[in-house]
Amino acid sequence: MKILFICRANVGRSQMAESIFNKLTKKHSATSAGVDPGKWEGKKLTETIYVLPSLKEIDIDVSENVSKKIKKQDVELADKIVVIGVEKEKWPDYLKDSNRTEYWDIKDPAN
Repeated sequence: MKILFICRANVGRSQMAESIFNKLTKKHSATSAGVDPGKWEGKKLTETIYVLPSLKEIDIDVSENVSKKIKKQDVELADKIVVIGVEKEKWPDYLKDSNRTEYWDIKDPAN
């Protein structure tokens, strides 16, 4: 099973969900993306304040992970899609139309 985690910028929540999921499973795989990474797009997570140290506490290194914007192909390849804390009106149409999507209301820890 392929899981796709999506949040706003693909810097915190979705990256953490992807990394923890992949650490805990041998059978499935996860990827992540952001609806609007903005200034983060293409950047490594080394500039994050909380993500790197939080995940290092549980022996996960995401220093080489890069923030990326969601693409239609990401949605098409996923068996299950989890959108974390992004209002539905900000979703691209191809994501809204997917019957494999569920929403998790998890606040952005950035502040």
